[in-house]
Amino acid sequence: MDPVPERVLHLEMRQPDGRSFDASIVIDTTVRGLSRGGIGLSSDRDSTLLERVSRARTLQHGLLGVPYGGAAASIRSPIGVDSRLRGTLLDAFARAAGPMVASRAFVPDAQVGMDESEVHKMVTQCGLKTSRRERIDDIGDYAGLTVALAGIAALRKAGVRPGQATASVEGFGKVGSSAALELHERGVKVVAVSTKDGALFDADGLDVPELVPLAERVGDTFVRKYSEADRLPAGELRSLSVDLFCPCALPGGIDAQTASRLRCKAVVPGATAPFKPGGERMLEGRGVVYMPDVLASCGRVMAISLARAGFTSSRRTRFIENRFPELVEWLEGLAKEQDTGLDETLSTYCVDRFNRMKQECEEGVRTDGSSHSYSLYGMAEILPSWIVRSLNTRPLEEQMLPAGLVRAT
Repeated sequence: MDPVPERVLHLEMRQPDGRSFDASIVIDTTVRGLSRGGIGLSSDRDSTLLERVSRARTLQHGLLGVPYGGAAASIRSPIGVDSRLRGTLLDAFARAAGPMVASRAFVPDAQVGMDESEVHKMVTQCGLKTSRRERIDDIGDYAGLTVALAGIAALRKAGVRPGQATASVEGFGKVGSSAALELHERGVKVVAVSTKDGALFDADGLDVPELVPLAERVGDTFVRKYSEADRLPAGELRSLSVDLFCPCALPGGIDAQTASRLRCKAVVPGATAPFKPGGERMLEGRGVVYMPDVLASCGRVMAISLARAGFTSSRRTRFIENRFPELVEWLEGLAKEQDTGLDETLSTYCVDRFNRMKQECEEGVRTDGSSHSYSLYGMAEILPSWIVRSLNTRPLEEQMLPAGLVRAT
């Protein structure tokens, strides 16, 4: 059973014109009063799901040594609303939750239905000052990158060569489209993608490099405008026989019954908490290789730490491409050594690391309440990136990686 969240807030946001919206913030835990997590749009009121999402962020922070607790927020609204309404919603959220954001009790990142630049604007409106180096507008791309790299590892574990594999990607937002493109570039044949407006299928492989810019221009409706593939109802993507399935849409979108019908050899999610309770166990019982979401989509958290440590976009990508597969391999080796599933091993590892980090911060071992890679936060605006990066690279490895993976200098 997951622990009880440290704090749960339900906000009613009234507009001058009389309209009202509501939002929820779940803080799973804090480190010296600080938490960080995604803010997105949601059409339901499932607070239990939001608790699972916030817990997943805590585990990711433990995995990578990030000195924040995990949190999550959702604003009740249909997904896919235009930028004007999203702006209205975020303005209202800033008025309701401004003091929490300004004090870093809750630092939001963009998630489902939100744009990173819009969230940065809202954060600034709340009075939270951030380093320009941590304003990453393409942050979803890094989550997509780790999803793809985890997908390659899962395919190999399932006995499938990536160059001979097929994949389907559910959800073609920033994470899903990035994952599809990264898989395509690594030789995996992406045969199907979907949005809420439908799905595209081509047994010979979709032209992903053409689909990505089309989706960026017209949004979810690209599946109705693209004529070079078969069109399917969105739900049929889950019934396709593929080697790798990547659910990158909404949290909690797959129940145990649906999981029992998936026709794939491996599942690697880009969505946080993609399964309703019991879904993961259903995969395990069928022998499907499952890469936990906490690990698969951690590229977002890695990128934030790397950016604050002075890593440029290309160097962030290079670091993740080099070190993330090593982390996956190390964790799989640990699971084998302990004779447990990867999910159980990962959870224990993340909780132990998080609790140790939280204790160090709150006992003053980390006096600024942050990791080594943030130690030059105040200087990062002045010093060149290469100096900040060179001073922080080894401490960052020590923060993120098990001792056995930290390279000697």
